[in-house]
Amino acid sequence: MASLTFGNVDYALEKGESVLDGLTRHGQTIPHSCEVGSCQSCLMQAKAGDPGSMAQAGLNEALKAQNFFLACRCFPDEALSDEALSVALPSMADTTVEAEIVAIEMLCHDIVALRLRPVEQIFCRPGQFISIVRDGGSLIRSYSVANLPERDGYLELHIRKITDGRVSSWAHDDARIGEKVTVRGPAGNCFYIPSDEGSYPILLAGTGTGLAPLEGIVLDALAQGHTGPIHLLHGALREDDFYHIDLLRALVVRHENVSYTPCVLHPGTDHDILDLQVGPLDEFVDSALGKLEKASLRTYFCGAPEMVNLLKRKAFMAGVASRNNFSDPFVIAADRRS
Repeated sequence: MASLTFGNVDYALEKGESVLDGLTRHGQTIPHSCEVGSCQSCLMQAKAGDPGSMAQAGLNEALKAQNFFLACRCFPDEALSDEALSVALPSMADTTVEAEIVAIEMLCHDIVALRLRPVEQIFCRPGQFISIVRDGGSLIRSYSVANLPERDGYLELHIRKITDGRVSSWAHDDARIGEKVTVRGPAGNCFYIPSDEGSYPILLAGTGTGLAPLEGIVLDALAQGHTGPIHLLHGALREDDFYHIDLLRALVVRHENVSYTPCVLHPGTDHDILDLQVGPLDEFVDSALGKLEKASLRTYFCGAPEMVNLLKRKAFMAGVASRNNFSDPFVIAADRRS
């Protein structure tokens, strides 16, 4: 008879019983639907122990790297590891800690960088997002991590000011160095994953502050010695919407495998000086896709949901496998990005 831990309680499982069946038999509510590993609605995370390769079949590499698995396909009595399995629902895996604002920097006319130093270490992959929690937990907004937290000792968030946005207005107008804030996370599957098969090509594209996770992913890939081609495209409506152009061009100078293309939709008088490409971002993504080998290509798309969905479709139609297509659409309004 196998056992597992869920919510700090140990549960005994019958022989051949899955995590899903065992926990539901014990009265626990676990989201699920198909029970054959297709819908992925029973996704859980192993906090200790090995859920086994069968429980991770069909999941992308980002989920596997975070020990996520399908409860309906996980059978602890077949586990190869001697370590007892301890599991959590994704929503139970969040970490909430206090962090101090250590720097505030205006990146362009409507985007500010907040650098937060957590009082306790948070293991966060560049490109994932963390949530700022305000008003006693009633107000939560999420922002992507744009730097290398383990190297830098802080989390860098790029926050665009949204009209009537309660958190973004605070970040732009009222936040102060030394102020303590509550953060939760990390979450998200948009991050760099090394491969035993060698350095694969990477294509990254985004709009607005969609640059934040993409920048973090590029920095992480380079820090981990990625030698395959890295193509970063950033789209904006006007020249003054761009930021970190000098930083990214410096990366291109230092790393021969990196290219960076800023694409402006409505050019003004400065585009010749800035050497910008003029036109819709998706057209430049199309061009890049046409030049890259698709079998091993991994794509990362972040920013406005309509653009992200368009780019995902283009990548799929070009032959990029769904499992190699990572994205993070930034939903605003009543959702998590204001």
